[in-house]
Amino acid sequence: MKPKERRPALQTEQDLEKLVRTYTPALLRYCTGILGSEHDAQDAVQQTFIKAWQRRHTLRDGENNIRAWLYRIAYRTALDMLRAAKRAANYPTPQPLEQDPGISDELRAALNALSPLDRALMLERVLDGMDYAALARIHGLPAPYLRTRYSRAKAKLAAILKEGEHDDL
Repeated sequence: MKPKERRPALQTEQDLEKLVRTYTPALLRYCTGILGSEHDAQDAVQQTFIKAWQRRHTLRDGENNIRAWLYRIAYRTALDMLRAAKRAANYPTPQPLEQDPGISDELRAALNALSPLDRALMLERVLDGMDYAALARIHGLPAPYLRTRYSRAKAKLAAILKEGEHDDL
């Protein structure tokens, strides 16, 4: 028996449409968390799929690679947007996150106090349940480094939230 021939995962426009349907909600939530605005996140997700189509020849086969590949493109696109906004408006942090029924105002403010990478790690681990191997593929950084970075970001977030509790007294 001959082994089944595998074709690249992103070869036709129908393949792209399938990726858009499958990954848009998760990428939109992810980019909204990084950028702080659903409007900007929609632009980032659209750019992510445009870049994915243009760079489809760089994709290796496998479902985990597709997901990590798309998240890596989305992360870099969001960072580029943050850098451009910072240069254009000279703001040190992104605008506050828009209303999300699952995120309180206090948590939103605390997340905005984190760096973009730390915010991305929190969103990837907590909301999307990604493991450190997936994070390493997305960010191109070693998994042990990301594990430490996530742990520190989680501690910083907890400290910010705890500090907020005492401000109300």
